[in-house]
Amino acid sequence: MRFSIVHLEQGTDEWDANRRCRLTGSRMADICAKPDTKRYQSYMRQKVLELLGHTHVEDKPEWFRHGREMEPRGLELYEQRYEVKVDHDCFLIHNEYDWFGLSPDGLEINNGKAVAGMEMKARKLYKNYREAIARAKKAYADKDLLKAPAPEYRHQLQAAMWMTGFDHWWFTNYYEERNSHGYSTGKARIGRVAIPRDQNLIDEMEEKSIIFMTECYKKAELK
Repeated sequence: MRFSIVHLEQGTDEWDANRRCRLTGSRMADICAKPDTKRYQSYMRQKVLELLGHTHVEDKPEWFRHGREMEPRGLELYEQRYEVKVDHDCFLIHNEYDWFGLSPDGLEINNGKAVAGMEMKARKLYKNYREAIARAKKAYADKDLLKAPAPEYRHQLQAAMWMTGFDHWWFTNYYEERNSHGYSTGKARIGRVAIPRDQNLIDEMEEKSIIFMTECYKKAELK
């Protein structure tokens, strides 16, 4: 197997400790950005600080908190709708590049083996869910599923396939209806599309990740 699975609850101190000093799939677009950009430099500063022993240097935006709140119900509906068993509380570490890890929103398990993975976007607004589904339908009609997710998710999805070696990754959109007081009405919507592997982008990400991590070690004076 190309990767190791560490079973832990996402969002815990243990999860943070496993992410620390590793490049993660959710930040792959930052790694592939131009070196003189703010996003590239900011992420490099974060990783250098972690290599120097600092903790809690990663900001968690509001959308992260919303996703954490919605994910349990979204995953439950996902398992029911698609009749699969999903392992959510895990962290993956690349066997060749120990400095590369990621937290899948779900690994589909069959006979104790991971056979597919999924990324779930819990939409706060129905408008955003509707737009995401419309985009996926257009990509399907155009026979270009690489364009099903918005561009900002492309690197994250392909990073998951780099990690696992899978030939596709499920991109899932979830929306839970809430009333004017912010409470769930019990109604929810979910849709998914299989994003194919883009080997050219994966090769580019691998090359740029090696360069990025080498520079981080150099700045931290560790190697």
